[in-house]
Amino acid sequence: MRGWTKLGRGVFFTAMLLGAAFIAWASLVYFDPNSVAPFVIEKLPVRFERLWRLSLKVHVAAALVTFPACIALMTRWVQRRRPLHRNLGRVTGILVLLLLVPSGLVLATEAKGGLWVSLGFVLSGLIVFCAMVQGIREARRSRLAAHARMMRHVFAQMSVAVTSRSLLVLLELGGVEPNLAYVVALWVPVLGSALVAEGLSGRLSLSSLRSSPFALRSSP
Repeated sequence: MRGWTKLGRGVFFTAMLLGAAFIAWASLVYFDPNSVAPFVIEKLPVRFERLWRLSLKVHVAAALVTFPACIALMTRWVQRRRPLHRNLGRVTGILVLLLLVPSGLVLATEAKGGLWVSLGFVLSGLIVFCAMVQGIREARRSRLAAHARMMRHVFAQMSVAVTSRSLLVLLELGGVEPNLAYVVALWVPVLGSALVAEGLSGRLSLSSLRSSPFALRSSP
């Protein structure tokens, strides 16, 4: 069982790394001063255009740093190196709370797909923000299990950047109506990721309880 769990973990992290690399490559156009990204052309005109454009660049830049950082923070290699984990976590937390989430909420007001997609982005952003704040509090209290639980929720929602894009491609290939596809491709990963993160936290807590020397054991 452990072998399958380890394999699944490796496949998942590999997929996230590949997804992060693809997103980074596709995002380079946002920083080219001599061209306008197709996404921007498609969205214009928008209300508060200067704020929206600035938020887009801030959000993309913050995501390019924080998403790979979150992937690294979830690995055993980084977690075993406490000074690295602590310092990288602090920088990531600051960028997420001050740049990534606020800029994402601005972009959500003009999300493609309408109100339901905007609400989905807002929900995901609020989960990230609240889980990050609570995770920082738990770390300062040295409640590491609770800290890890919150960080799993942060990472789960950030992984939506990859899973949502992948699902959207599948829905488009399946001929699903575009507006419906945008709603499904966002809400399914957002809610699914939250459920998986919470379920995984519960399973790990139960596993830790069973392995505790103080756990009740039936007599032979």
